[in-house]
Amino acid sequence: MIILEDHNLQQSRNPEGGAVKPLTIVGVDPGLTVGLAVLDLEGRLLYLGSMKEASRSSVIEDIIKYGKPIVVASDVYPPPGAVKKIASMLNAKLYTPDRVLTVSFKNELVSEFLRESENAPENSHERDALAAALRAYRHYEKKLRQVERKVEEAGLKAGEILAVKGLVIMGKPVSEAIRSLKETEKPDKTVSGTMKEFSETEISEFSPEDEKSQRDFEKLRRALRTQRSKVRHQRLTIEKLKRERGSLKRRIRELEEEKSRLESKLERLQYEYSRDLLLNRELSHKLKVIEKLQKKYTRERERRKALQRDLDSLLQIRDMESSGKTTPVKIIDSFTREGIRSACSRWKIKRGDVLLLRSSEGGGSQTARILRDLEPCAIITEDRMSHQALEVFEEAEVPVISRESLDIQIHDDFGSVKTQDLNREIKRWKHRLNEKRKKREEEELLRVITEYRAQRRRNH
Repeated sequence: MIILEDHNLQQSRNPEGGAVKPLTIVGVDPGLTVGLAVLDLEGRLLYLGSMKEASRSSVIEDIIKYGKPIVVASDVYPPPGAVKKIASMLNAKLYTPDRVLTVSFKNELVSEFLRESENAPENSHERDALAAALRAYRHYEKKLRQVERKVEEAGLKAGEILAVKGLVIMGKPVSEAIRSLKETEKPDKTVSGTMKEFSETEISEFSPEDEKSQRDFEKLRRALRTQRSKVRHQRLTIEKLKRERGSLKRRIRELEEEKSRLESKLERLQYEYSRDLLLNRELSHKLKVIEKLQKKYTRERERRKALQRDLDSLLQIRDMESSGKTTPVKIIDSFTREGIRSACSRWKIKRGDVLLLRSSEGGGSQTARILRDLEPCAIITEDRMSHQALEVFEEAEVPVISRESLDIQIHDDFGSVKTQDLNREIKRWKHRLNEKRKKREEEELLRVITEYRAQRRRNH
């Protein structure tokens, strides 16, 4: 924890001599451990520390110990909800960077700031909070420097300069902030009393003994003239506003009378219109109900036709299975999860079925495993299947046969093939698989023998 106690830097004085807490920029890193960093508007570090499992109220209490926060900053975008809540409760402006600050950037930012100091953050939470506060300060630094240059010409006090900086950060232009501050200032009691006791003539007749007093009285005389001019202008403005108010009141009465006439006319027209509209509305509602029922009837009719076609197809498939001469072929449109799921729902695919893949595109090893787990008797393809999928089926000894080698008859939404032809192709596929495995074993044996001979030669 780092706390700077130099009150000459941290506090300004009001005209009565009381201490005024500075306006501050606060960096917050929320979480189980909350990191806090407090900077004044000169960019000086007032506090750096962290708290474990701290409540929101205790965090806010720690913040306001070191001044009036006008900016609450976060090092991430978008800002966490906890930081938004703290900014709202403190009635402070929320600052967030355009993007999340990287760890390397935060380390560089904090190291450069603490280069002349022996202090350093004790953990990453303090570092992130300080980085957020420094980023916010740098965002407003140019505006704050502009304020300092302009207030030198206005001759404001330290506390007033801080107020102007705060207004600028909250979004007001520098000149408007200075003007609004001057307009809200209350004149000093001593000066007011002096102005009541002396007229402009008496001030001009007063002869000060030194040059400084003469300048002060000249300043008072100019101020008095300015105030009198403002009073005259304000009186004229008040009279003008009174006249405008009377005119507006008369206009309001005229508009209210016209409004009353129009409302009566509108009520009469609405009554006449509602009688005709009621009949049209009832008719429109009935037409919509009829249209809705027609659409529902059409959907149900199409669904019934589709179910009837599927039922007829299933009955034909059962007859083929019973005859033994032909084998039904259930069709899968696409070699995808959705295509397999749709075919299973429609055809009730079971173990030992023969499947026809319309398209093998997009099918890999994972999709092949889904189809393999259905334990089909054989898979017929119309195009080339991927190498990864073929390996899965060969490992499970599921025959993959090209449609070109079979005469498949298509009946509506399913197919059929002669059982004798299918068994022949399955037998050929298994023979090719055995030959392939035997060749692979021979190649592996030859590789082992070659490696053994090479090892023997190296040893001798």
